[in-house]
Amino acid sequence: MENITKHAELVDLKKKIIFIGGSSLNQIVSIIGFIIIFILIQSSSYAQTNCSESVLPELPDVAITSITQELDYAPHCKIAGVIGKEIRFELLLPEKWNGKFVMGGGGGFVGSVVNTALSYGAVQAGYATVGTDTGHEGHPLDASWGLNNMERIVNFGHLAVHRTTVTAKALIQGYYNQEISHSYFVGCSRGGGQALMEAQRYPNDFDGIVSGAPAYNWTTGLGAGTMQIMQAMYPDPDHIDEPLVNSKELELIERKYLEQCDELDGIKDGILNDPMACSFDLESLLCKGEKNDKCLTAEELNAVKIIYEGPKDMDGKLYYGFPLGGETHEGGWARWFTGGLKYMENIGEFQGGLDFDESIKAPITPNAHYAFGNGIMRYFIFHDPEWTYKDYNFENFRNDAKLAGETLNATSTDLSEFRKNGGKLLMFTGWSDAAISALATIGYYEGVIDYDNSATEDVKLFMMPGVLHCFGGEGPSWVNWLEEIDNWVDKDQNPDQITVYYIGDDMRPSGSRLLCPYPSISTYDGIGDTRDVSSFTCGDQE
Repeated sequence: MENITKHAELVDLKKKIIFIGGSSLNQIVSIIGFIIIFILIQSSSYAQTNCSESVLPELPDVAITSITQELDYAPHCKIAGVIGKEIRFELLLPEKWNGKFVMGGGGGFVGSVVNTALSYGAVQAGYATVGTDTGHEGHPLDASWGLNNMERIVNFGHLAVHRTTVTAKALIQGYYNQEISHSYFVGCSRGGGQALMEAQRYPNDFDGIVSGAPAYNWTTGLGAGTMQIMQAMYPDPDHIDEPLVNSKELELIERKYLEQCDELDGIKDGILNDPMACSFDLESLLCKGEKNDKCLTAEELNAVKIIYEGPKDMDGKLYYGFPLGGETHEGGWARWFTGGLKYMENIGEFQGGLDFDESIKAPITPNAHYAFGNGIMRYFIFHDPEWTYKDYNFENFRNDAKLAGETLNATSTDLSEFRKNGGKLLMFTGWSDAAISALATIGYYEGVIDYDNSATEDVKLFMMPGVLHCFGGEGPSWVNWLEEIDNWVDKDQNPDQITVYYIGDDMRPSGSRLLCPYPSISTYDGIGDTRDVSSFTCGDQE
């Protein structure tokens, strides 16, 4: 909440400066004076920091490429370097260090240094923080860098994050001449998968981990799953201008299930509080005669059923499907499942604002999953850039994907070593996420609990109604997850419930609701303000 307010105040200051031409002379003088004083204060305090390579320890197989003093976020020393042959990283060391370290995860196929911890105010809060490109350069929708290059694939799969963590910790302790009190990892999407991989493979790296919408099964979830959907939406991979199922059909589906289930939670808001409680029958939309705008053809129905039911092979179901939700939102199905070249002008922005090198050319793709699925199959599984899904029947997929899966997939539900060290894992995902199935996230969490029921003490999952991939959507989506994991680890504040905020266009909170640890859900009291957290309590599933 504090970070939201601070960001809003900065936005207000920027607005004042932008519209300074319409201000009085006194106002101009006051604003300029404030800016000058602010710069002098920051420069004065910052000059006391020894931001140079002389204070850093020499580390084997690590090359420091630049050290600069920065004022973005808060005064800090920025260290850029390379680990091994090509694992690039950027480490930010704040002048006012809080004694803690947080690594921020990446997105997509990564390809440039990304640090999602920055979006939670890490530097402003005093954290030393680091991000990595995971050992290659490229657009986050492009996997061609993995062709016949197992070193890069292993780096991307798990090793780069671990090596960056070890390197960052050594540099931090050398720079401040002090031990790190707590170490955290926060990530969503690819970063969420990195988070789970750390808990599974490198349980000593972090004390607390946040895993949002985790891309934890690359071969089956993002490979087989997306390719079967593309086979239905774009049967001919050479013709990708328009999908089989378009906006009118999606509007029909969403309208019909909302008519039946929107008010199950006592609130008519276009959001399913618990999509699993909605027993909507897709077959009811099948055309009985000629196609019209009130029904789906058999081909259209089959295409959407593949999304809702999940991919299959000759032996049955391969992976989870997607719940109802997100069909008509611009950041939902259009971005991930359907799209079409004639509609996808901004596919390069699929990450929703995460910072990456925009000069890197995006691949030609009708939607994000088309790029992800083809990239995984061509460059991670078959190492054949000419591979096509057109005639692939998935009969031997499990064997085809086995080797790649051993490196890429973070599917182990044994978190005993991580938990034995006192580790805490917070998971979250949006119910309307069209990138990573919310049901898959639930499936992983339930697998952890089935493996060891006592894991409920150290692992918690929060489902977010109406929320898209990582953030955004019709539901409230802002939580400072870095603050939440720190409260749990450092202050022993068990997150039995979390307040989540709606964010308005002015970047200020415009309402709130309650998040409850799965399987409990947030229940409306029936009389209070539906955008006030005090009107909700945690209860059993509907």
